[in-house]
Amino acid sequence: MIRLEKSLQRKAIRFWGWFDLPFIISVVALAGIGLIGIYSATLNGPSFNLFSKQMVWLLLGGLIFFFLSLSDYRVLNDHAFTLYSVSIVGLIAVLLFGVEIHGSRSWIRLAGISLQPSEFAKISLVLVVARYLSGQSETYLSKTQILALSCLILLPTLLVMLQGDLGTGITYLPIVVGAMFVAGLTVRIAFTMSILILLSSPLAWFTLRGYQQQRILATLNPSLDPQGVGYQTSQSVIAIGSSGLTGKGFGNGFQSQLGFVPEIHSDFVYALLTEEWGLWGGGLILGLYFILIHRLTRMGGHAQDRAGILLITGVTSLLGFHILINIGMALGICPPVGIPLPLLSYGGSSTITFMSCLGLASSVYRRRFVYTDP
Repeated sequence: MIRLEKSLQRKAIRFWGWFDLPFIISVVALAGIGLIGIYSATLNGPSFNLFSKQMVWLLLGGLIFFFLSLSDYRVLNDHAFTLYSVSIVGLIAVLLFGVEIHGSRSWIRLAGISLQPSEFAKISLVLVVARYLSGQSETYLSKTQILALSCLILLPTLLVMLQGDLGTGITYLPIVVGAMFVAGLTVRIAFTMSILILLSSPLAWFTLRGYQQQRILATLNPSLDPQGVGYQTSQSVIAIGSSGLTGKGFGNGFQSQLGFVPEIHSDFVYALLTEEWGLWGGGLILGLYFILIHRLTRMGGHAQDRAGILLITGVTSLLGFHILINIGMALGICPPVGIPLPLLSYGGSSTITFMSCLGLASSVYRRRFVYTDP
């Protein structure tokens, strides 16, 4: 019996040794903090069932995370273009049969559940970019490759913009940009691309809807319309600024509990947690995100092939961009564009997407010693 117990212990140690434990701990900790925040946000409101729904999404996301971790990412990488095509079909289906929520036609109902295909498209984009660049043999990207990558990102971005979802559309960009820099981007081409983006910015401005333009203007000038388009941001800044060192305590946030900050359980969950937990709590969340990003970059350094490196690069760029923009929204330095905070914000589609991406990154790391499935 003792010998059997020791054998099981050795197998358990060997099994968990294939994972990056600080990475796993940071993921679990952030998900747990997110649940606490959603519980508090819905404590005094009519949407208390959002907490139980988010718990279900996290459990499902956890199962997907471990399934993908134990799977071989190269199998999905081989079918990346097929998954990409399915995502495009899903985005088109939303335009035809989707339902409008909060001003954007981004949702489709299946069996009574609202899903957001534009979130799931992030997974296929990470895979297809890694797949396309994994066959690169040159030191630097060619103009043809850059054009092909631009087309890969442009099609889903346009479809999402047609849905009226500016926030999700811009989250696709860092996936490609991060992969380009890792794959090899000359200084000349990088400079040219930067100039082209700056020159096209005025044209992009006129493609935005009126309320989207107003949100950007209100961010640049908070006093422009504090009771209108700038209301969310100003209330979020007040919530964070009034938190102090230790916060107001669980369920005692004045701005959050009295409904002064709209969408507090999703887009502005960081404002709620900081108001109730104070500077220490806000710093803890930032510290956990730092550990998560640091471990992802470290995991990428252990990848055995180019596809694995690029896959983790895409995941890291995606998560990093979400974190910067969402917390920037809460602090009033970025316009509120509806970008969720990874693992903290309420949302089934976004939770599944983030957990899937992290599972793919874990799959790459688990194959760091040998090129075959352990």
